[in-house]
Parts: sequence; C-alpha cells; structure tokens
Amino acid sequence: MKTFCCTLLLLLGCALHRGAEGYGCRSGFHTHGGSCYWFSNMKGTFAEARSICRFLGSDLASITSAAENAFIRGYAAQTGKAEVYYVGGSDLSLEGSWRWTGNQLFTFTNWGPGQPRDSENDEDCLALQKSDEYRWHDYPCDFITNFICEM
Repeated sequence: MKTFCCTLLLLLGCALHRGAEGYGCRSGFHTHGGSCYWFSNMKGTFAEARSICRFLGSDLASITSAAENAFIRGYAAQTGKAEVYYVGGSDLSLEGSWRWTGNQLFTFTNWGPGQPRDSENDEDCLALQKSDEYRWHDYPCDFITNFICEM
C-alpha cells in the first residue's frame, strides 16, 4: 500500500502538467478521435484503477467503436508493456449485462474466443489480454494489473 500511495503522488505531479501531445491532453495521454488515453505503467485492482483515473480527471476507457478498439489494441501492441489492461466495463450490477462505468450498455464488443466465461462466477471486470492480441476478456475485479484511462 505504501508503494501504491507513493506512486500515486508521483503520478499526480506528472499528470498536472499539460503536455504538448495534441489538443489539450495531459502529458502522457495520447489523442485519438477527440479523446485522450493513458496506458498506465502502474498496477491496481479494478477499483484502484478507476480511482486513479478519476483522480486524473478521467475514467477507465470505454471502447464504443471498432475504430476506437483498433487504436487501443494497436497502441497497446506497439508500445504497451502490460500483459493485461483493465478498461471500464463490468457486469457487476447484473451478471451477463455488460456496461461501461457510466452505466452505458455495450453497443460494440471484441471478445476473445470463448469470452466472457465468468470462470468460477468471479470474472466481472473487462480487461484486454496481450496473449489474445488485446481482445476482451472478463477478469476477477481484484486482479492486479495495468489499466487504460480515457478523458
């Protein structure tokens, strides 16, 4: 927890600086289609990831189109270092009813083969998995991994 807090404070200092990369995105965020995305270099549970994104003035990414999905997968594959990235989808409210953090139902999906599978009734949070070319997988929400924020 001490490392998590120290990392969060360091991240805050960096995030408050506005960067030159496109259209008012903060330093470290990358522009696509009117949004700014941050591919974390830190890890946390789904709840921790969402808290950090919100602290940065964003939220976990909502992938609502094929173009947005292609950008995120491509960026993750080219420059991402993480094996898994949380994004902002879950079926925590109602099993099998996948929604984005703003409560919007999924209108676009890119599930990996056999997904979602809700293994042991414990996989309720959405993540992109490198070993499946960053296709969508359901994961336990307490899994500790990297994440993608969107503003």
